[in-house]
Amino acid sequence: MELRQLRYFAAVARHRHFTRAADELHVTQSALSQQVKRLEEELGVELLLRAPAGVSLTPAGEDLLARADAILAEAARAHADMDAHAGLLRGVVRVAADAAAALSLPAALASFHRAHAGIRIGLRQAAATEVAALVRTGAVDLAVASVGAAGLPDGVRALALADEPLHAIAAPGDGLASGGEVAVWELRERPFILAEPGSALRELVVGACEAAGFGPVPLFEVGDPSAVRRLVHEGLGVSLVPASWLAVPGPPVAVARIAAPAPRHRALLLAPAAGG
Repeated sequence: MELRQLRYFAAVARHRHFTRAADELHVTQSALSQQVKRLEEELGVELLLRAPAGVSLTPAGEDLLARADAILAEAARAHADMDAHAGLLRGVVRVAADAAAALSLPAALASFHRAHAGIRIGLRQAAATEVAALVRTGAVDLAVASVGAAGLPDGVRALALADEPLHAIAAPGDGLASGGEVAVWELRERPFILAEPGSALRELVVGACEAAGFGPVPLFEVGDPSAVRRLVHEGLGVSLVPASWLAVPGPPVAVARIAAPAPRHRALLLAPAAGG
């Protein structure tokens, strides 16, 4: 079993598609497919179920993916440690983020890259429910995410990065923003565009609505800030979003502050716990 084969398999498993994985790795699809097939033959098990629309993981594939992420991350750390012995500052830092937290990353990563040009940055976006697990297993070195009521798994520590109020957004011309401020109770008869189940943002919005005396009716469940903005612009529902989402490029929306006490959304920096 070679590290290259594990890297190729992990890319296919992550994308659920050979073509997209080949594009990420800058190899031909045939070379990628051949290496994954050799890995399966060496292990004597089928790792992927292949179909015209893409691939899915077999139970053996699920098991190997968890191990492959940890092995590849440890190999990258070993390279970095050897570079340190040689007096070199280079290597790879693997970062994960959920959709709600990813907006603030590009500028920060660009600044880091300018200061440390020898260090490559591997960025992957994952569902909010998966990000902490990636840190725990060693698949990534750091993560930026919001964490819901379930909290953090053992072996992961958190540092608060941002704390911002939620704002209500609706289609342009909607009376929602006529006074510049709205109480959550006033949204009780509106369809909602909510973040995906299990995310801290969804828990925060649902909690605010329940505290106001009603349960939000989710017309759409989506975590991507740009998609939320487009759906709201088309008049398909209202949404409560972090203040930073208002800067997302896209079609115009009506914006209203939420009357006090406004729910606040927190972004956290996740890292392995000391000794974990």
